[in-house]
Amino acid sequence: MEASTGITATPEATPATTDPHEDLAGDGARAEAGALPNLIVIGAQKCGTSGLHYYLSLHPEISVSRPKELNFFIAERNWPKGVDWYRSHFDRNARVRSEASPNYTAYPQHLDVPERMHSVVPDAKLLYMVRDPIDRIAAHWIHNYAKRREKGDLRATLLHANTSYLARSHYHAQLQRFLRLYPLERVMVIEQEELRNRRLETLRRIFEFAGVDPDFSHSGFATQRHRTSRKRRGTPLTRVLERVDRRRGTVSARRLRALAGRVLPLGRAIEVPDVRSALPPETLRSLRDDAERLQALTGLDLSGWSIWDD
Repeated sequence: MEASTGITATPEATPATTDPHEDLAGDGARAEAGALPNLIVIGAQKCGTSGLHYYLSLHPEISVSRPKELNFFIAERNWPKGVDWYRSHFDRNARVRSEASPNYTAYPQHLDVPERMHSVVPDAKLLYMVRDPIDRIAAHWIHNYAKRREKGDLRATLLHANTSYLARSHYHAQLQRFLRLYPLERVMVIEQEELRNRRLETLRRIFEFAGVDPDFSHSGFATQRHRTSRKRRGTPLTRVLERVDRRRGTVSARRLRALAGRVLPLGRAIEVPDVRSALPPETLRSLRDDAERLQALTGLDLSGWSIWDD
């Protein structure tokens, strides 16, 4: 996630130059450790990718990475760690191996992701989740605000060049960068409301696309994951406890944080921002134009999106 602070956002780091796939063939011994993925959830952020990752993990023919977001094809993230590092996160015995990194569709904040991906896994299938752009931007802002990354004027923050609120919401534009290298039949676009309101039907289509048993069912499919409405704005004490948890990573540190949350006010409810009113007319038109192109490309019914409202 970008560490944005409204109009004072910090520019991205200079991309690394390491080329970890130059010896992709490698020697046989190293190749035995893990395997490359053949199903990648490329985004979009705050569109239900965590829920999808969880549902995929329940299928016996699918092995998902832990952690969920490997961010391997991003130069300034984990690309320098090399293909063997990436391979080690997947079960070579699984029919389908998957990871989910929403940052893969954050151009121009992260450059050349499709090119790196195609150089390593040219035959992978891609899943791309989308959502009403206004709702996605609001959820994205709430995510950052809850982590105390945002504090400035909403309009200035959303429009600032060093944030990706708008770029990530131009789904068609993000997808086109992958379609230069991956044929459309290897890409499946899912509208978040499909997975939320018609979950079993949608998961069946996803399983068919992935090449696993589409009739598989699990009680966990009834679970809804990561609701934005539950987000709370952290306090300075929250940040201290999070740093302790990250630094130590122990059960005792997590228990301390949980205990503190029960006896101290570690957060407050966040009001959903009025994103539509904060955006200028030309920005709203750009989002509408992109949504029209996405609808024409995929055949998805996006008529319920608020972006069409006058």
